[in-house]
Amino acid sequence: MQNMTRLLEVIDRAYNGPFIDEKEFDLKVVAHGVAQRLKKFGIKFNQGQVIQTDDDMNDRLWQAGLEFFESSGVYNATTNRQMKFSRDEIEQALRWMPREVTIGEGLDARPYRLRKLEDPCPPQVSGGPIGTPLSEDLWIPVMQSYWQEPLIDLVVPGTLATCYGREVRSNSPLEIVASWQEAHFGREAARRAGRPGTARMCVEMAISDVGHLSAISRGGFKPSDVHVVAMIGEMKTNNELLNKITHSIQQNGVLLGFYNPILGGLAGPEEGVALLIVAGFIAMATIYMPSSVESCPTHPFNFNSTGPQILRAVSAACAAVNRNSHMLIEFMTSPVSGPMTETLLYECLGMATVASTCGASRVLGVRSAVGVETNHCSGLEARFNGEVAQAAAGMSRSQADEIVRRAIAQYDPVLGTRPVGLPFDRVYDPACVKPTPDWHDIYEKVKEQAFRWGLPVR
Repeated sequence: MQNMTRLLEVIDRAYNGPFIDEKEFDLKVVAHGVAQRLKKFGIKFNQGQVIQTDDDMNDRLWQAGLEFFESSGVYNATTNRQMKFSRDEIEQALRWMPREVTIGEGLDARPYRLRKLEDPCPPQVSGGPIGTPLSEDLWIPVMQSYWQEPLIDLVVPGTLATCYGREVRSNSPLEIVASWQEAHFGREAARRAGRPGTARMCVEMAISDVGHLSAISRGGFKPSDVHVVAMIGEMKTNNELLNKITHSIQQNGVLLGFYNPILGGLAGPEEGVALLIVAGFIAMATIYMPSSVESCPTHPFNFNSTGPQILRAVSAACAAVNRNSHMLIEFMTSPVSGPMTETLLYECLGMATVASTCGASRVLGVRSAVGVETNHCSGLEARFNGEVAQAAAGMSRSQADEIVRRAIAQYDPVLGTRPVGLPFDRVYDPACVKPTPDWHDIYEKVKEQAFRWGLPVR
C-alpha cells in the first residue's frame, strides 16, 4: 500500500480546502487563469506547423501549466472545495513518478518505459475500441481481434451495449454485474488469442465507483492490469473517483490517470488545450498518484482528437512534459472515421506520428467513429496505429511534420460528412477473427502511401 501517507493528505484537501462555487471555479479560476497564463508566458503556436518545434516556447508552456495548477488546484465536485498544493508538494509528487512500470504477468508481461523527444526507442502500444458499445454476441470476437495483435502491449476494451439483455444503470447492481461480465469476457478473449497474461485497462463498465471497486477485487481484474481513473471536466474530480483511487492503491494496482480537455471550452484556443494537458498531467501526478497519465483532447463538434488544432496542442504539451519531467505519458487516437475507410487510417497516421516523435511513452487507439457507433471497430486499425507509432520513433519532428500535414490533407476536409464506415461483422469474419480482403487491401494501400511519404512502416 505505497502512497498511503500521500493519499491521506489528498483526502484531507478534499474536506479542508477552500469552498468555491463551481461556476466561479470554471470561469474565474480555469478560463480566466488559462487566458492569463497564455498571455504572461507568451504561448502562441506556429500555424505553419502541426508539430511545434520551438522548445523555448514548449518550456514556457510547462512553467505556465505548473503555475496554473499551483494557483487553481483541482475542484472536488462532491465537497465543493479546491484541493490545492504547494509548489514543493507538487515538485515532490513529480519526482516520485516512476520512470518504468511492468504491466501484465508471466510471459505476457511488458515493460512500460520513459521516452523522450525524437526517441529511437519505440513507444509501447495499447489497443482497443476504448469504450465503444459492443453487442454481447460480438464482444468476445471483437476484443479477440485486438488481443491477437502481437504488437499490442495493453488491451483497452469496449463497453457492453447491454448486460444479459438489460440496460446498464449507473450505481446499481447491474453495473456490478456488467463490470464482472467485462472481466470474464475479457479473460475468454485473451484465452482464445493465446495471451492470457496480457494487461488490460479496467474497468470500462464502471460508470460509478461501485463497479470498479467490485470488479478489481479477488477473482476479477488484477493489480498488474491498468486501473484507469479519469478526471471530470477541466481540473475537476469527485469522491467517487477518489474512491476508485483509494481502492486501487489498497490493491497495489497499476494506476493510470486520464484527462480530456475540450478545444474552445474553458481551455479556449488550442494553446489553452496544451496548457490544460500539462496542468492536468501535473494535477493527476499530485492527486491520483498514478504510474502514468493519458489524454484525449477533444474537438467540440467532431469529438475527435485528430484535428490539426488538437495535434498542435498534443505536440507542444508532449514536448513540454518530456523536456521537464519523467512522467510516463500517453495520447489516444480518437478519429471520426470508422472501419473500411481510408480516412480512418490517415487519422491514425496523424496522431500516432505526432505522439511518437514528440516522446509519448505509449500510444492508445483506436476509438473508431469516436466511440459512438455500436460495433464500429476492429483490431486492424489498432495494428496500423501501433505500426505507425513504432515506425515514427527516432524521426525528427520537422520530418514527421511533413508526413502529418500530408495525412491531414487526406482526412480533414471530409470529417464533417462523418465517414463512420462499417461494423465489425462487415469488416471481419467473426468466426475466424480475420479482416475481410477489402478491409485488408485498404490497410495495405494506406500503409504503402505512408511509406512513400517517408515513414519507414513495414
